[in-house]
Amino acid sequence: MDKYLRASPVDAERIAQAEAETTPHAWGPVMYASSLESGHDTVWLCQQQGQLQGAAVLMQVLDEAHLQNFFIHVRHQGQGLASLLLAHVMQQAKANAASQMFLEVRCSNLRAQALYRKHGFQDYAVRKAYYRLPDGSREDAVLMKAML
Repeated sequence: MDKYLRASPVDAERIAQAEAETTPHAWGPVMYASSLESGHDTVWLCQQQGQLQGAAVLMQVLDEAHLQNFFIHVRHQGQGLASLLLAHVMQQAKANAASQMFLEVRCSNLRAQALYRKHGFQDYAVRKAYYRLPDGSREDAVLMKAML
């Protein structure tokens, strides 16, 4: 059974390492530490038997929740964990009185967009040249939201 735990600042290094093994666009340990120490974000870990399978960074301001980062480690993809973690994060936001959740996702990340749509997210805008690519060019972001 998968377990969802709130991360603490001591988890920053291992979260960043797991994400770096999964995507070239990973947050670094400083970003995770800053997020964890801010008091504004909640970082949820998906793990089984102490093995980190994924993480989600959620910021909530009043009744709006913002999914700031989300990944499932490459070794654990295709097992339905992304859907389970996203459902957990959405439920937690709703339990904390959020009425809607927002996120942005790379235009090229069709797999993530399909996951978000499956959970009720809808496109509402495109943010031009939002993400920087390794070659220095830029990629658009699809802005999505869901009612909770």
